[in-house]
Amino acid sequence: ALAIAASAAASYANVASTKEQATLRAGIRFDNPPHSFIDSRGNWVGFDIDIAEALAKAMGRDLQKVRVNELTRISFLQSDRIDVAIASMSHTIKRDREIDFSETYFWSKQTFLVKRGQIKRLKDLVGKRVGMDRGSSAIGNWRDWLKKHGYRRSPQIIEFTDKRAAVQAVKSGAIAGWAEDYEILASFAKRDGSLAVLAKEGIGVKLDGIGVKQGDSTMRDQVNYA
Repeated sequence: ALAIAASAAASYANVASTKEQATLRAGIRFDNPPHSFIDSRGNWVGFDIDIAEALAKAMGRDLQKVRVNELTRISFLQSDRIDVAIASMSHTIKRDREIDFSETYFWSKQTFLVKRGQIKRLKDLVGKRVGMDRGSSAIGNWRDWLKKHGYRRSPQIIEFTDKRAAVQAVKSGAIAGWAEDYEILASFAKRDGSLAVLAKEGIGVKLDGIGVKQGDSTMRDQVNYA
């Protein structure tokens, strides 16, 4: 066992030495509680922040936090503006064609945020206007859920670029529900008693991975090792 551990450590040292870089540039979302957000005092807070800091420490690098959104977390990797994307990003087949992913580090599901007492199950949302984040895998998951359950009519989907705007749209009745990752919806519902999460049902799984540039096996190996 000691020999295997020593061999693994030596292998990692060789991998790490191929990229001499003092700073790890991590693309992180700043509007995505509880994964990552900037609080009222200007501090970065959240689970992905903890992951990014631990990753940089394990790799022996300083951490540089770079703000990204649902689109730039991929484009910044492709243009070498960041080294890794730690941004609550589901590992999907479509995204895997554009970038590489680490091992999964967070498991969840996707469902809907609704007004308490008005919508009680996913079936109640059929035929109604709903919202998803721009570029979210929830868009395809909702369409797949409808098809799987025999609903052929094209759904009415409004795409949002601001999560708080989506929550407000649910509260005002502009949309019947907003689909996102369960833990993100729960964080908003916790602050507002008029909102509820359809926690017993889901439209798809959520498997988060750390994104790296396509073909950068060295960085991917370092991330997985750390």
